[in-house]
Amino acid sequence: MRWGLSRHFHYVPEILSSFFWTVPALFNHCLPYFYVVFLTILLLDRAKRDDDRCRSKYGKYWKLYCDKVRYRVVPGIY
Repeated sequence: MRWGLSRHFHYVPEILSSFFWTVPALFNHCLPYFYVVFLTILLLDRAKRDDDRCRSKYGKYWKLYCDKVRYRVVPGIY
């Protein structure tokens, strides 16, 4: 079911867990949130590279899948 929400939905819990891991810092320092920003950038870039690789490997079938599952990572947003 989750593969019907977005193509790389499995990155969402990873990003959320990194955010909740740093929440105890209570925004007193910005340094702990660097991990969240870094991981988000890393995983969004990986999702794009995965899409590019799958597009070249599967061709028209990947296009059909992308037409059915429009969002890359976060359903309704991206």
